[in-house]
Amino acid sequence: MITLDTSEIIEITRKQMGKVMNLYPVELKFTDDFGRERPAADHKFSLTNQHYSAKVMDCILENEVRPVLMCEIIYFLKCEYIDGIIDLRLDYDFRKGFEQNPLATAVVSFDDDVKLEREELADLIDLALQMNDKGWFEELSQKYMELQA
Repeated sequence: MITLDTSEIIEITRKQMGKVMNLYPVELKFTDDFGRERPAADHKFSLTNQHYSAKVMDCILENEVRPVLMCEIIYFLKCEYIDGIIDLRLDYDFRKGFEQNPLATAVVSFDDDVKLEREELADLIDLALQMNDKGWFEELSQKYMELQA
């Protein structure tokens, strides 16, 4: 599992915009202009992957400003971590003022849990014994016992 912070998300977005869209922004900045009424000054809320079509960033180019949607950032992160499962979260806290950028985090996880059949585990246990790898032998034996239960 990899956790990315705001600056890392912006850098990956910048990099992938160049690769995928041939866009080279002068600046990328998060925004709170995503089609909702201005929240109360004491309000906190979060946007996640389910807010797929929310405008969350401005891409400032030399002659124009282009909106960047949540789904585009998820896509750019997915381009960087092809086998990754991306969970993007933007936390807005207007108690600190309306000009505050959100705290952006992305968790990239990988489904690398290998499912082995009993026969395959038995073969690997034999290999661990031949290699004199006690730790691996114990790990594989535990999985074998769980399959038999």
